Amino acid sequence: MIGKVRILAALFALIPLGAHAMCDVSLAARSADLPEYVLNGQACLAELPDGYVFDEGFEAEIVELINDERRTRDLPELSVRIEMRDAARWHSLDMAVNEFFSHKGLDERLPAARIAAFDRTLLSSVQRENIAAVMGAVDWDTVVQKLHEGLMDSPGHRKAILADDVNQLAIGVVRSGDGVWLTQLFVKQDGSFEQPVPLSIAADTLIDQPATLSEWDWSGLALRQDGKVRDLKTRGGTTGRIPKDARGVYALTVRGEQPGPTENSCRYLHFSGPKVEIVRTDTQSS
Repeated sequence: MIGKVRILAALFALIPLGAHAMCDVSLAARSADLPEYVLNGQACLAELPDGYVFDEGFEAEIVELINDERRTRDLPELSVRIEMRDAARWHSLDMAVNEFFSHKGLDERLPAARIAAFDRTLLSSVQRENIAAVMGAVDWDTVVQKLHEGLMDSPGHRKAILADDVNQLAIGVVRSGDGVWLTQLFVKQDGSFEQPVPLSIAADTLIDQPATLSEWDWSGLALRQDGKVRDLKTRGGTTGRIPKDARGVYALTVRGEQPGPTENSCRYLHFSGPKVEIVRTDTQSS
């Protein structure tokens, strides 16, 4: 008997990357501290818990099925964003090991937060997520097609797969003897930082973080926290100074501008960008 299919859809960063950490997928080990969260996740992605594997073959099949659907409807194909794959794989692994099924992790993080934690260069205005799973007895020859058909038969998931406001995707498939877990991430990449954003930056630091935008003019760096944006004071070009009083987790983003509807006016947008932990320096008081 084939296992039960579950599906769900949602619409919706100085510690060096790659530093070593021990893997612990349990909720008890999940830190609110951004660097610890990412480094622990990277450790688990590099060496999975016993009994779990990533299936690159299944991931590639799912990409092709999605682009087949889009081609038949004269929609642009989506390119694979490798930098975002860790966010997709981490959520699939988290659901598999911790036995839950939701866009919201047990640590309360949502898809956009996971993307902003693991993808250290993306600047985006649209993020979507589909999740699906087959648990129990699995027919390995047909499971990918079954997952895909289940998603396409659901209006919300179908909308994400066929969305015309996204241009990149990432797929994460985890399997074990107990089933298969799938996370699909879709984004509109509006731009990209040229170098990965550090996980941690000291307050009152002058940073140089070049980025490119595809349809907008660069206007400067900014920090976003809880919906509030702080444009960074700049000395020109791609630099900006982190405010002295900034603390906690912010998204490092870019302000993009376009000509407005009237003469001498402009439209602007602050994109979703990588999360970064702002910490005080040793010379600053609390």
